[in-house]
Amino acid sequence: MKEENKEVQGEMMKFCVKTIPAAKLVLCISDYSIYVGDLLDICFGRKTLSESVLKCNKNRTSKTNIFDEFTINDIMAHVMEKFQPISIGMFRAAIRQKLNTCHKSKQGNGK
Repeated sequence: MKEENKEVQGEMMKFCVKTIPAAKLVLCISDYSIYVGDLLDICFGRKTLSESVLKCNKNRTSKTNIFDEFTINDIMAHVMEKFQPISIGMFRAAIRQKLNTCHKSKQGNGK
């Protein structure tokens, strides 16, 4: 992970343009997939997660958000450093799992 991406400013941790309290990271559970989900919740929020995709294809609507690649890369580097050895595929699967859960939750609420 790049040194500027790993900045801890007092009690804050920086992921690209997102800065979150380091104390929130301590509260996250030690399983990497749950940790990824918690980080996504903190950085993007559930509403954004329920309307987002990791990559876009031509079948997606214009209402679909695509994640900021730099923020995702920073989160990936942090998670891969913290939970060695996990692969990029495992990280991406954890993101897809979180997005699917948020999307199903949104549909279940009828919103």
